Amino acid sequence: MLFGLRCCGIMVLLGLGLLDLGAAPRLAQAQKIEIDITKPGFQRIPIAVPDFKFQTAEQPQLAREMSELLSSNLDFSGLFTPLDPRGFLEDPQSMGLTAGDIKFPDWKRLGAEFLVRASYQAQGSALRMEARLFDVVAGRMVLGKVYDGETRNWRPMVHRLADEIIMAITGERGVFDTKIAYVQVQGKVKEIYVCDFDGSSPVAVTRDQSLALSPSWSSDGSQIAYVSYKEGNAKVYVANLLTGGQRLVAGFPGINIAPAWRPGTNQLAVTLSKGGNPDIYLVSSSGEIMQRLVQSWGINVSPAWSPDGRKLAYVSNEPGNPQIYVMDVSSGQKRRITFSGTYNTSPSWSPKGDWIAFSGMAGGRHNIFIARPEGGEARQLTRGEGDNESPTWSPDGRMLAFSSTRQGGSALWVMLSNGTGLRRISRGGGQEMPDWSPRMGGR
Repeated sequence: MLFGLRCCGIMVLLGLGLLDLGAAPRLAQAQKIEIDITKPGFQRIPIAVPDFKFQTAEQPQLAREMSELLSSNLDFSGLFTPLDPRGFLEDPQSMGLTAGDIKFPDWKRLGAEFLVRASYQAQGSALRMEARLFDVVAGRMVLGKVYDGETRNWRPMVHRLADEIIMAITGERGVFDTKIAYVQVQGKVKEIYVCDFDGSSPVAVTRDQSLALSPSWSSDGSQIAYVSYKEGNAKVYVANLLTGGQRLVAGFPGINIAPAWRPGTNQLAVTLSKGGNPDIYLVSSSGEIMQRLVQSWGINVSPAWSPDGRKLAYVSNEPGNPQIYVMDVSSGQKRRITFSGTYNTSPSWSPKGDWIAFSGMAGGRHNIFIARPEGGEARQLTRGEGDNESPTWSPDGRMLAFSSTRQGGSALWVMLSNGTGLRRISRGGGQEMPDWSPRMGGR
């Protein structure tokens, strides 16, 4: 019930009041900055985020907490370098909020290319936040927003602002309203959990006191398919995050594992051994078998859809050891795309369709690689530190989450898609098999 309440809260937060400030000039589409963090020599954008200005005497501590969270979000994106506020020349509580009040030459001398000025007004349970983004070099405002909500929900409001800032500069939203589903190991029990994009606010989805594995998000973020052994053999269930309900989708004789939602549909690719051999089938959300997608004498598992739902990456041991294949669903034509190493698993298709991430053995350890869907030489992103497995892409394609034992027990980590910017996001230990959600609310 706790998770159902949490999810209902999320839906309310997505409806936060949001207004454009009438006088805010917007960056023209042609002026958006083309940013590719994978390019050699990429330099993050320096941005200044002073403490928010409190307009009432209530909740004064939010001034620092809001600015720190916004700075953390922008740093997490891999696009920005927030400047150290200890070097700022003015008291944030006496600084103005409009372009006419900003001393742009001073901020330029500090190295800032952009500046965020924000204020908030807390009155009882209500909170209004007003924020502006300034181009320091041009000396003008490029974004202005007003957010209305409840004081207890100030964090999602700041996440929303971070998304808007990235949208204003790059033309694409960030990922700060997204979630990560994962497996939490608790002794001999494994349960499905969901946390925020940065590992915070973990909430249990299952409480079966059994083994729950392989979470997979639906396209609208309202459901998670997963595998459970609570009735003995492996079966596929779907958890509805809005109602808290769960239902059986695949409980055929033999194994029922590795669910993967087909983008934009209520269909899942699932590995079933009901015919004797583990093959990949297309199953409706009600459990009806619609089509056998992959069939061979080998073991076929770990399906991953292309963003358009027309192709399927999967793992087969048909060549004698686990390798990754890509199949065109309409024609049934398949091709092997991994040839280096003898153990390549867990494919994950990037949101733009240009890369497939996977886990492969290298130097006796599992590491994260990316390869083109058409094949070619793979790029190794992790090396030499623990086992790194189960990569999953952020919805903007700029980051990968994965599980790693580099600090002992398994935990969730995030890195930029070029292998830099590594950071641990989960607390404690025992986190495995992450799956990054789509943007919530279809944004």
